[in-house]
Amino acid sequence: MENINELTDDELVKKITKSNNTIYFGHLYDRYETKVYNKCYSFVHNVDEAKDLTQDVFLQVFIKLKTFSFKSKFSTWLYSVTYNFCVNYLNSR
Repeated sequence: MENINELTDDELVKKITKSNNTIYFGHLYDRYETKVYNKCYSFVHNVDEAKDLTQDVFLQVFIKLKTFSFKSKFSTWLYSVTYNFCVNYLNSR
C-alpha cells in the first residue's frame, strides 16, 4: 500500500486527474492551503475574505487540474492560479 505522504505533487496530480479521488486532492490541499491563504490575505487584508478566496481558489484548481501540463512545478502553477484569481476578484469588486 502506498504512503500518500511520500507522493510528489506531480504524482498526486496524475492520480487526481486519473481518478478524481478527493483523498489525493485533500492531501494536495493540506500541503498548500497555508500558502494559498497567505497570498489571498495579501490581496484582501481580511481573514474571512481570505479564507473564502482560498476555498474558491482550490475549487478552481480542482476544475482546472487537467490543464496542468507539468512544464513547471505544481507549486508555481498553483501560485499563478491563486494570483490571477485574486486579481480578477479585486477587479470585479
